[in-house]
Amino acid sequence: MAIYRFVQFILFLIPTPLALYSVGDLISNSTEEVSKVFYKPTYEVNVQRDLIYGYGLSHDSFNLENPKQIPLKLDVYIPENDFSNRPIMVLIHGGGFRAGSKEKPPFIAMSNFFAARGWVVFNINYRLLGDFGSLPATWGVYVDKKTIPSKRRQNKAVYPALRDAKAALRWVIAHKKEYGVNTDYITVGGGSAGAYSAIGVGITENEDYRDELTVEEDPTLLSTNLNEVFEVKTILNFWGGKECVDAIYVLKNKKLYNENNPSLFTAHGTNDLIVTYEKAEALEKIYDATGVPHVLYALEGKGHGPWNYSQNGNSLGDLALKFIAVQQQLEVL
Repeated sequence: MAIYRFVQFILFLIPTPLALYSVGDLISNSTEEVSKVFYKPTYEVNVQRDLIYGYGLSHDSFNLENPKQIPLKLDVYIPENDFSNRPIMVLIHGGGFRAGSKEKPPFIAMSNFFAARGWVVFNINYRLLGDFGSLPATWGVYVDKKTIPSKRRQNKAVYPALRDAKAALRWVIAHKKEYGVNTDYITVGGGSAGAYSAIGVGITENEDYRDELTVEEDPTLLSTNLNEVFEVKTILNFWGGKECVDAIYVLKNKKLYNENNPSLFTAHGTNDLIVTYEKAEALEKIYDATGVPHVLYALEGKGHGPWNYSQNGNSLGDLALKFIAVQQQLEVL
């Protein structure tokens, strides 16, 4: 049974439809009412696969040998309705920044789960360790100083992964009319390495993981909608940590944790040996201090990646949906 904590959030733990929440001026600057979403699957889902959201440089090594451009791709899961003001979800797969893809079954399942309930879901790929993406010199120095030798290559892959995730968000903003989405209602979620990225995307500023390299150093930046900006409203953190935010604090002396951070949903196994449960507790302590709404589900006895977890008939998707609905004041039927 999970241990769960509530902070400025009332969570309904029985599998019945949510109470109705209407969009308020406190959340959105839009003059339109956000589209309704549903507790139960309601829509058929259409999927557009392998759309290119930009390009990134890949090399033979982190010494930047033999650069080449590679396409960055995402899939879009679209509910079959004619609404023009739908909420956005961006999902980022895990795999330790070494492996994984948007085709991982938990992310296909989560994409279909939310799209069938009214979200437009963007499930992304990003560059991994074997792509040897471009790094700013400061990042390489930071990793070499702060990381044990066996983890250095993996941690050098974090920068291009975050750069790509933010590029995907900017692509979504640039295509908002095409997909009928409301950019005031953005949720970013991920599992494991993807959760690290989601936290980094949600809490760091738009220029972080973007402006550390110039377009002269990495011309592919010009393919990533650099003029677009976004604001994440909610983060879904499935067994991740906050180190992508901490790195920007060290490198740029930015204090990024504050009362304007996105609301945070966390689920983490208490017996996780890959990303320890203490990572979740550390982030919860920060959110306690800032007063930003958050909830932590301690998945008792669970290890890393328990996607099939349920509580009182509620899946992780159910619990996350309810949290998003309350925090973003969505109308849920």
